[in-house]
Amino acid sequence: MKLYRITNFVIIALVITAIYQTQELWLEGTGGHNFFHAIFESISIGDSPVDGDVLLATRYAIGEGEGTFSVYYPDDVGESALLETANRALGEIISQNDNIPAKSTADWKEILKDRCIVMQYDFMIASEEYLDYYKNLKSGQRLDRFDYITIVPARRNGEKCMAYFVNSDTNECILLRADGGNASTALYQALTTQKDGLLYVSTGQRTSASVLWRNMFLPQWASLPYEYAPLRQEFPFEWEGETSRTALEGAVKNFFRNFSMDWNDIDEEGIFTFSDSETVVKYHPEERVLEYFSYGNYGSEKQRISLLEGYQISCNFLRNDPSLQTDIYLADMERTIHNEIVYYFDYVVNDLPVNLSQPVQDRIGCPHAIRVTLRNQAVKEYRRYAVNYKAAAEKSDRINVQFIDALDDANKTYQAVVEDKAISDVKNISLGYHVDLTGSIRLKWFVTLYDYTFVVDTEQDSDLTAVSPMS
Repeated sequence: MKLYRITNFVIIALVITAIYQTQELWLEGTGGHNFFHAIFESISIGDSPVDGDVLLATRYAIGEGEGTFSVYYPDDVGESALLETANRALGEIISQNDNIPAKSTADWKEILKDRCIVMQYDFMIASEEYLDYYKNLKSGQRLDRFDYITIVPARRNGEKCMAYFVNSDTNECILLRADGGNASTALYQALTTQKDGLLYVSTGQRTSASVLWRNMFLPQWASLPYEYAPLRQEFPFEWEGETSRTALEGAVKNFFRNFSMDWNDIDEEGIFTFSDSETVVKYHPEERVLEYFSYGNYGSEKQRISLLEGYQISCNFLRNDPSLQTDIYLADMERTIHNEIVYYFDYVVNDLPVNLSQPVQDRIGCPHAIRVTLRNQAVKEYRRYAVNYKAAAEKSDRINVQFIDALDDANKTYQAVVEDKAISDVKNISLGYHVDLTGSIRLKWFVTLYDYTFVVDTEQDSDLTAVSPMS
């Protein structure tokens, strides 16, 4: 009888170990987001301050109270040293028990007048999914969704620091005030910008036109032209114009626990397939698309993963793709009717986004360069436009069109080809690289009016290069 009991305990221990190791294949390094860590944290932490893990911003702006800002993208997949510092300051503000949130209309001139960091998202985030703290707010103080977080840190311990959550659609704002501590003062010291790149003006500070409120930071030059380095494309799975099986196998093996080079096939269309009983990885040479599918057991359909946890798992998964050599940023996310959550990423070089033209998007079958689909705590599908981008050594291209001229051009084109009316909804104005099917990559202005995006050349005064409905 005792022998049976010992055997049962050994079997149970082996099962637990196997579950843990299987989970670690794609959750390794998420720290604080796996099942076992959560159990230990719930036992040991108790009522400690807010956890430090947050959804990294699409981009963030740093201002020193002088009217100009520097705009950056996270400097690593799922990580950013400065945003981690900002998050600790945010947690310090939220965790103070006497903190009473105040709801009002956002006054951007007030919000941005002092040294601060502004985290921007290209999509709306549900407050209840971002911070559990919001669940305790009274209904009159709630902000259901937001796309901006501004932290104004304290210069010294004991001085007031603030956190603003803003919904740019409604311009509603939640303000949290607190006494600054070590985290806040550390953030204040960290917010010292090196003004050696593009400088941005804040439309929220410089204009009262509500039409521009959602386009908070835009580059503007005192004099033009502005010279910059164009990008070149690199194809990680190609060698001398042909698909390299060796390069493919070097990347694909990380998607399997025990990879065998015999697990591969090339069909009549030239598509490479690697598979075992639960995983299939395909590479489409013509479209340059890498796909991963998992057919494992995802558990109950009723289980719901949080946005933050899913984001960390996605980033952890992306680190297993050695062919991904270009920085990326979180461009969008959505929940599906099948209880899945999808994260979209795009490339970024020198703190400027790489925007795929509509023909490129149609060719790869996705509105963004990378798509990661999760069900429960596992990656079900990964799809990537397998191209890397690097800046050329010389600054050979020029910009001589300001954002206000690009907006004017887009307005005129909208009125001429879509509808002749006064423009009252400028959803977005941004500067970024534009990639077309020819491989030409230059900086363009992207102006979104209502449901149309206008791509305006930066080197000519009036030519419009493309217009397309928003996807």
